[in-house]
Amino acid sequence: MQPFPHTTHPSETPCAAPGGYHPDGPTVPPGRDSAGTEVGLRLRLAQRAFAALIEASWPRSAGVLSLARLRRTARRTLSGLSADDRSRLSRWLSLQMASASAPGTDVARMLAAAAPALAAHVDALLARTREELSTRSAGTTA
Repeated sequence: MQPFPHTTHPSETPCAAPGGYHPDGPTVPPGRDSAGTEVGLRLRLAQRAFAALIEASWPRSAGVLSLARLRRTARRTLSGLSADDRSRLSRWLSLQMASASAPGTDVARMLAAAAPALAAHVDALLARTREELSTRSAGTTA
């Protein structure tokens, strides 16, 4: 049995362009690397954690310990995000709040308890997001 051929990191391959094909190294699309993939996963995990927190705030059926656990998980996932992913998460949260049928005050309070700086950023985006959604929905019905 022969061993697998040695592969190098894309930055070590003598390719003409980043992510270009080289027979001895892996093919990586331009602008992406293993760290970029990991960040995407972190953003998805943060979205999942904050979605659980938002869902727990709507029916108010979650207990105190359950809410504390959800807040801790949301904070932990938020701390692992880059600045770009934090802004993407803020945008995603503002879209969730703007398009939700549930009262936004409960969600805003829940966000403020979990991550005050993020809640302030989402609050700043919320009016613009609601305006964008109303403009889009008016454009589709016209």
